Amino acid sequence: MTEPYLIWSHEHGAWWGPGRHGYVQAVADAGRYSHAQAMAICADAMPGNLERLGALPELPVREADAVALLASYRQWLAG
Repeated sequence: MTEPYLIWSHEHGAWWGPGRHGYVQAVADAGRYSHAQAMAICADAMPGNLERLGALPELPVREADAVALLASYRQWLAG
């Protein structure tokens, strides 16, 4: 797999777990998906949910971007 993607669920306030099973809070525990898998999962979640939630129900996020943001936040907290 090239660049792995994580999937953030606005509906559940958590990351999709590995193998499309459950939801997890930590990026380290999240499932890794190909770009095509992540896009398909997120597209499948839109009908009926987009209007109800007022946001994309599921959002594909490059793992590298999530990790970089967390590192930046941790650095900010450390002062």
